[in-house]
Amino acid sequence: MSILNVDKLVKEYASKRNVVITKALNGIDLKVDAGEFVGIMGPSGSGKTTLLNILSGIDKATSGSIKISGQDIATMTKDKLALFRRKHLGFVFQEFNLLDSLTVKENIMLLMILDKSEFSDIEKKSDRIN
Repeated sequence: MSILNVDKLVKEYASKRNVVITKALNGIDLKVDAGEFVGIMGPSGSGKTTLLNILSGIDKATSGSIKISGQDIATMTKDKLALFRRKHLGFVFQEFNLLDSLTVKENIMLLMILDKSEFSDIEKKSDRIN
């Protein structure tokens, strides 16, 4: 069963006059099945971060389609996409994207609180962090 389907994904960066300056992604096709592990490798400037930002909905593609678990993320509103990311996607960033005023455990608990999880579940799951 496929969990990610990418078809003819293109990302272009243009000048203020709509002249294409850079084609960061040029017709990417990608399929990831459930249980697969995928690594994205390439030299600096090859489009790795651009691809991941588009796959996560952080950025928009110029053209092409992305379906995650059968859902077309391009058709989602900003709020629906944020909720979809929180419930269905996980990120490991090169730089820490945590709230400095919270511990790691509290940062993880925050996501479950935003998801309106039961407090007993939040405690049980976050206790595994220590």
